[in-house]
Amino acid sequence: MAAETLVIRLRENETQEDVGLSPRLAKALRDNFRNDQLRVEHSWIGAGYDLTAGGSIGTISLRDPDGPSLHILIEPKVPIANLFYMLTYDHKLAKFGQDLSPLITGEDIFDSVADIFLKQVDDIVRRGIHRGYVDREESAVYLRGRLLVAQQLRSGPVMTRFEQETNEFTADLLENQILSRALVLLSGASFRNPALRPRVRRTLAAFGEVSAAAVTAADCDRVVFTRLTERYRSPINLARLFLQHLSLESHAGETPFVTFLVPMPRLFERFVAQLLAHAITASSRWELESQWRIWLDEERRLDGRPDLVLKRDGRPWLVLDTKYKIYGAKPTNEDINQMVTYCHTLGVNDAVLLYPGENGGDDLYRMMGGVRLKTRGLALDGSLEAFKARAEVFARTLLQEAIHAGEPIAL
Repeated sequence: MAAETLVIRLRENETQEDVGLSPRLAKALRDNFRNDQLRVEHSWIGAGYDLTAGGSIGTISLRDPDGPSLHILIEPKVPIANLFYMLTYDHKLAKFGQDLSPLITGEDIFDSVADIFLKQVDDIVRRGIHRGYVDREESAVYLRGRLLVAQQLRSGPVMTRFEQETNEFTADLLENQILSRALVLLSGASFRNPALRPRVRRTLAAFGEVSAAAVTAADCDRVVFTRLTERYRSPINLARLFLQHLSLESHAGETPFVTFLVPMPRLFERFVAQLLAHAITASSRWELESQWRIWLDEERRLDGRPDLVLKRDGRPWLVLDTKYKIYGAKPTNEDINQMVTYCHTLGVNDAVLLYPGENGGDDLYRMMGGVRLKTRGLALDGSLEAFKARAEVFARTLLQEAIHAGEPIAL
């Protein structure tokens, strides 16, 4: 990153007033980011702009060829160790040890995550990149594998090449393709720490024999870890963060930008989903649906997607929606109407609105039509160990409440 860079530090859902941005950078921010990510408005107290962070945390970097570039850091309100636990809970990747220390002292989240990832991948490179046997089909002048008779016959009467299947010992495996793709993304990113980019390029060079496969975050779920590849688990799950949340955009005539933004509302929802999913694994009677599409009208023109639906013996039993916002004296009318509609549509009695923080209400509202609406809070602060224990107790308690809930309304 160029030496002349304007660095702005925000916290999620907070505003910094009268920031001195060029009109070009202000327009680039408005054009490329939604208001729930970053809102840019002309300031009432000066000639600059008011920047308001939304519910996403991470980094936004814009390179302006005509003036100072811009680097925006959006910090979480959640303690960093707890944030990482939420990010990686699905894969039980919560122990980062000393790697978390730069983050805890307030350094750039993106730089620090990249640094942790590079250390882990460099360790894999030092110990030797994993290789394995892969079956491939190819057409070659020499026969060195198993002849594919059907393909060979279709190639014509003159045999100039052999259609064959070979068994190759290679590093071009999915595990390495995921790490390589994440490194390629990082090689085009902007870092506050100038030492990171050459480190990324050196590490990427070690994956020279790995093909440039168009892998996505979803491909991380296809990896089957074995005794030989268990060391890949942590870096692959960090690679997932880059594949999912890192965006590099550069178009002719526009201001190029790099973003690494993690939406906290979605992260909170997924974390709660995994907590409950793990809590019900011991019972075959319970299952959890996430973002289940349901129809709200008989003509099937209006749909809804409850965050979570807990099923018992295959039938909807409880509806839960996460609300990543501060709980007031009571739920909003919009949230109440949404949950009552979901309950009546699914034919269930019980619904839960879940908020981050201890002050989640812990209230029970008996609605007309038999719906019982509860509010619950899950505090995300405190030490990592306290947070982990609190989250596990929350999941067990919620499941116990669901077990003892009333029978569903007859459909």
